[in-house]
Amino acid sequence: MATCLITGGAGNLACQLTWELADLFDHIVLLDVAARPVGPTATNARFERGDLLDAAGLDAIFARHPPTAVIHLASLLSGSCEQDRGLAWRVNMDGTFGLFEACLRHGRPTVLFASSVAAFGGRLPAMLTDDTPQWPVTLYGVTKMAAERLGCYYHEKHGLDFRCLRLPITVSRHAPTGAASAIASHAFLAAARDGRFTFTARPETPLALIYVRDVLHGFARLLAAPAAGLSQRVYNIAGMTATPREIAAAIRRRLPDAVLDFEPDDAVDRVLASWPAAIDDSTARRDWHWRPEWNLERMADDFLATVTADAEATR
Repeated sequence: MATCLITGGAGNLACQLTWELADLFDHIVLLDVAARPVGPTATNARFERGDLLDAAGLDAIFARHPPTAVIHLASLLSGSCEQDRGLAWRVNMDGTFGLFEACLRHGRPTVLFASSVAAFGGRLPAMLTDDTPQWPVTLYGVTKMAAERLGCYYHEKHGLDFRCLRLPITVSRHAPTGAASAIASHAFLAAARDGRFTFTARPETPLALIYVRDVLHGFARLLAAPAAGLSQRVYNIAGMTATPREIAAAIRRRLPDAVLDFEPDDAVDRVLASWPAAIDDSTARRDWHWRPEWNLERMADDFLATVTADAEATR
């Protein structure tokens, strides 16, 4: 019986992943400290409340639901990391270490880790590659970079089948609050629901974006890829590049009455500007046939149609 354990299982990506993975696994177990998932999940998914920092509790989860694969999404996000650095380190680093150790104790399942382009920073090249030097400027980025290295260590020294995707800014209707990376998602959501949105980034700041549907497909594809075909452990994937001004224009073309303003916040814009605008994902394309399917126009059509359908369903 194939079982997938997803940490951070109450969150945005986890809930949507259950639908993408429903035909690949007999059972999907969502693990999180939160009380319940933020969205609907597939019928073969179940929610377990638990804490990665509780080693005994984690062992119990692994014993009840022996996973053949683990997708590690649990993380404090960018804004929350800066607000509570101690908690950020415990969740993002101690939690990751504890999870990898549990995997060694329980059969060495394949581990797929969600990293971020926030793991880079400083003076970046025009095109970010898999091997661009990593000098993150946020604590969130530091923990993502360190977790990548930790996973590679467990692969090299302990035989753990560690795999990692570095995600650009993900656009999703379940975008978290308190994350600079959620700005594009909130622009679509607020424009559709409230008829207005204020961008806290400068209009011309280029953003590397990816639609959540491409992210879900990428996770499933890398998880299913034969190990022999992987030339490395950590892969960039790319979707599109767009500025806040271009995002606003795409929204206005579909919602002409929406009021979209710009009131740049220097702190937010510095974080966004520190991330890459263009990403080379050629190795992922070669090794496991990654291909993004969504550009800005297709994404805007689909996202706004989804938000509208959600709103009508709740009336």
